[in-house]
Formats: sequence, structure tokens, C-alpha cells
Amino acid sequence: MTGGVYRIWGSTRVDGRIDRSRSWSLIIKIILADPNRDDPTHYNYWRREIEAYKSGYLRHLPAGMKAPECYAIDENDDGSVWLWLEDMTHESREWQWDDYAYAATKLGEFQGAYLVGGPIPDLRWANRQWMRSWIHECQTYRTLSSTDVASDSNPRLEAIIDRFNQCELLIQDWLVELERLPRTIAHQDFYELNIMLDNAYTRDRKLAVIDWQFASISGIGEDLGRFLGLSLSRGNVPADQFHDYKELLITSYMEGLGRAGWHGDESLPRFGYLAAFALRSVWEVPKLLRKMEQDAKSEACQRLLLLTELQMEAANEAERLRPLGFIPGKNQVRV
Repeated sequence: MTGGVYRIWGSTRVDGRIDRSRSWSLIIKIILADPNRDDPTHYNYWRREIEAYKSGYLRHLPAGMKAPECYAIDENDDGSVWLWLEDMTHESREWQWDDYAYAATKLGEFQGAYLVGGPIPDLRWANRQWMRSWIHECQTYRTLSSTDVASDSNPRLEAIIDRFNQCELLIQDWLVELERLPRTIAHQDFYELNIMLDNAYTRDRKLAVIDWQFASISGIGEDLGRFLGLSLSRGNVPADQFHDYKELLITSYMEGLGRAGWHGDESLPRFGYLAAFALRSVWEVPKLLRKMEQDAKSEACQRLLLLTELQMEAANEAERLRPLGFIPGKNQVRV
């Protein structure tokens, strides 16, 4: 739906003097109308970020969370919309351990503000069942089922498919549990490219975040699971250090929740975190199956094997934490 993102810059004479000028820059984000995504219940409702800026909500985020200032919104005759946005400063560098800790802590502070009595605004453009809509869309694009690929000669793939088939039976129950978790505002695309690291923001205990297209009202911990999943899938979090980063993010997030004043049952955000991470398998296991058909020995296949193994491991842990953890067809039996 994005028709382009452009950085515009120049300089302006101060008081008309040639020898005095001030540099400036801004971002123009072009959003294209999509009649197939014209409903706020769709995870990718095409007008969501437009309405978020129109509402003024993004100008007053709690806990030092900062979104770009929106200078103007142009609704054009061709149906496209131009957002004229602040060009937020950031450092173009590789993320370090402490950066992940800081981002997760600030996310906890931000979301905790809504969990300790800060009212969630009436945001009609925000999705209330974001994960449910996203999973439905993923399943719509699936071209292979887990029974379409022979796995007998690959024990790792066989184990992944076996566990994934079990997880698919639990998806609806997991979604119900996610939607019962304490509710907060979620970004749903919270990862390195949308987080503007900058020392000036850090000194002021702020965190600048762009691209609020997926904003939702979701369960505690859910955003953090998306963060881990996106960072791992894109290779930013090293797979061989997965368990260390997994604990770093949840520990830092819990610290942020505590700073906001939330001291509830830790199993709730941990379940939301692990479940949201594990549910990325709905997209990545079918992708693995497609790549296995093309070239089972490729580097991409081997990487996806590892990623989906980690997702299945998290699925087992999430199921143990699930408040009503039961196997469909059986009566309240833990797995």
C-alpha cells in the first residue's frame, strides 16, 4: 500500500540573507488506497496510519515514546494520501545487546502505562484482533500443506511438521487466550528498522518509533514476541544466541512494566510474548516447505529449519504457560 517514502531536504535563507541559511528536511510517505483493506478489522487497514495522525493520538504517547510529527495530510484526487512527516534523526549502525535491552524496556514502560490505569483511547482505527486477522491472511496465501512435502528422510523436518500440526490445532485457543490478556496499545511492527536509535533520545529516556500502520489494541507481551520474531527472521538477532536474546527481551520488558507500576503475574506477558513469537510459524513453516521443494540443501532452507525449530520450542513453552492450556477434544489436559 505504500507508494513510496521520500526524504526531501533543502535550506532556507534567514531574514532573506544569503550569508545566513537554515537546513531542513522532511519525509513524504505516499499511501495508496486499497478497497480490499478498507476495514479497520483488517490487520493492514490501508487508512490506519492516516487516521492515527489525524486523531492526534501519536502526538501524546506516554513513557517517552515518540512518533514523528505530522505536518500535513494531503488527500489527492487519485485516492492516494501524502503524509508530510518529521525526519527523525537516527544512527545508522548495527544494533548492540544494550540497544535491545533499552528498546524492550521502553516498550514495557509504554505499554505498562495503559495497564496501570491509563485509559486506552477510543481509537476506532486500531485493530482489536490484530493477530487473528494476520493469521487469517497468512493462511490465505498458503500454497502447500504439511502433508505435501516428504519428510521421512529429514528427521528435523519431520519433527517440525509433527509439532506444527499440533500447534495448528491449538491456534484458535491461543487466539482466545491472547485476546483475554490485559489490553494495551501495540505497534505490531516494532523492530530495528522502525526504531530510530539516537543518543539524544536515549539521554532523555525516549524512544522514537516510526510506521504505525499496524497499530492495535492487543495483549500484554504480544508486541515483544513480534519484535523477537522479526529480528530473528531478518538475521539481526543471531540464531546461535537466540536463548540469550529471548530472555534479555522479556526481562527488560518486565523491568519496563515495573517502572510503569505494573507488577502482575509474569506468566501473562511471558505467554503473550512466546505465543506471538511461535505464531510466526504460520508464515514461516509453509515458506520452509516451499523452499524444501526447490532446494532442500540450500542455506535458506537450513536457516529456516533452525528458525522454525526455535518457534516450535517456544510453542511448547507457551502452551505450558497458557492459562487454559488444553488439547482440543480433551478436558483441561496440560501438554
